[in-house]
Amino acid sequence: MVMRKVAVLMFALVFMAGSVRAQTTLRDLYLMQNQNQFLGGLGITWIDNKPYTTLTLAPEFAFGKFGIGLYLQLLMDQSNGFKLRTDEYKDGAGILRAIRYVRWGLKNDPFYIRLGMLDRAILANGFLLWNYNNGSNYDKRKIGMAFDLDLGKVGFETVVSNLLHMELIGANVYIRPVRFFAPQIPVLNTLRLYATYVRDQNLVRGSDSTATITAYGFGADLKWLDLKVFQSFLYADWAKFQDYGSGAAVGIRAEWPDMMGLFGFSAKFERRFINDQFVPSFFGPLYDLNRQIGVFTELEEAPSSRGYFGQLAAHVVQKILIIGNYQRQDDIKYSGKLHLEATAPDLVPKFQFRFYYDKINIESFNDARTLDINSVATAEVGYKMYSFLMISTLYRWYWVEQEPGVYKPVERIEPRISFTYSF
Repeated sequence: MVMRKVAVLMFALVFMAGSVRAQTTLRDLYLMQNQNQFLGGLGITWIDNKPYTTLTLAPEFAFGKFGIGLYLQLLMDQSNGFKLRTDEYKDGAGILRAIRYVRWGLKNDPFYIRLGMLDRAILANGFLLWNYNNGSNYDKRKIGMAFDLDLGKVGFETVVSNLLHMELIGANVYIRPVRFFAPQIPVLNTLRLYATYVRDQNLVRGSDSTATITAYGFGADLKWLDLKVFQSFLYADWAKFQDYGSGAAVGIRAEWPDMMGLFGFSAKFERRFINDQFVPSFFGPLYDLNRQIGVFTELEEAPSSRGYFGQLAAHVVQKILIIGNYQRQDDIKYSGKLHLEATAPDLVPKFQFRFYYDKINIESFNDARTLDINSVATAEVGYKMYSFLMISTLYRWYWVEQEPGVYKPVERIEPRISFTYSF
C-alpha cells in the first residue's frame, strides 16, 4: 500500500518532462501529431519550499517521418546566489537528457523507432505493458528505445527502458496466418496471433538489488469491422508472471476518428479474469517509480478477482481532446483507479488549457473527486500575448513522504513566460 501511495504521489513528476507540450502516442487516429515549433521561457518554481528561477528551451522538429524533441531546463536557486541545480544531470542520462527523443515514423506505422524518453509505450493490446513511461524519475531520465516493424504477414514490437543498463526489455512478436494462404479473405486476413515477453532485472527485493521479474503471454486480435469511418477490434489475452500468478482478458476496441470534422472518439472495454499474484498492465505509467521501492510486494499481495477496464477518448472539432480511463476489481474495496486528461490548445483565441488528474484507492464517487494522499492533479492556463509570446501558470498538487508513513501535501505554482513559434 505504501508503495502505491508513494508512486502515485510522485506521478506528477511524469508531467514535468512533458508539461510544455503534451506528447501522445496513443492508437487513436485523431490525436494531434508532433509539429515544428520552438518553445521556451522564463519562470519560477518551488521545490521543497525553495524558489528557483527556471529557463526552459523545448524545440520540436518534424521533417517527414523524422522527428526530434529537445527539453533543456535550467533551475537557479534564488536563495543560494542563483546557483545552478545540477540534480537533473547526475547519473541517469546526464547531459543527454536535453534530447527528449528522436524518432522515425509514428506508432502503428510499418516502421517505427524512437530513442530517448518513451511516452505511453504499449505492447500488443497492453495486457502486460501499457502506457509505460521511462521518464517518471525526472532527475534521472533514461535513454530508452521503442522499435516496431510490420511486414504484413509477420512483425514485432519492442520496448527497452534503458539502453545504458538494459533494465526492462519487452517484445511482442506476431503473425497473421491467413495472409500466407488466402490474403484476399476479408476480416480473417486481419487475424493476428502474438506472443509477448517482458523482463526487468536489477530490481530491489528486500536487501537484494539484483532481483529479476519475468512475464510472458499469448493473445489474438481481429479487426472485425474495417470501414472508412469506423473500425473495431476484438482481442483476447492470457499472461503469467514467472513464479507468480496468471490472468486472462477479453476486450473490444472501437475507433471513429472523424465525423465531418466535428468530433471523433475511441473506446476500449476489457473484462479481466485474474488469479492470485497477477496484476494486469503491470508495466504501466508508474512502474519505474515502483521498481526502486520494490515491485514484488504488489504481485505477492494481489488477490484473485474479476474486474474490468474501460477507456474513452474524444476530440471535439479538433479543439478539445479528452481522455479518461477507469479500472476496478469486483468485490474488492478501494480498488478503483482513475486517470483523466483534457487539453484545449486553441479552443479560445489566444488561450491554452491543460488538465491531468490521477487517483487510486477509489471506492465511491466522492473518493474520485477528492484531493488527498491518493491524488495527483496538474493544470495549466496560458495566454498568448503575441504570436510568439505566452504567459501561463502551471499548478501541481501531489504528496511527498516526509518520513515512513508520514505525508505532506505539496502545491507547486509555476508562473512562466514562454516563447513559442511554429513553422
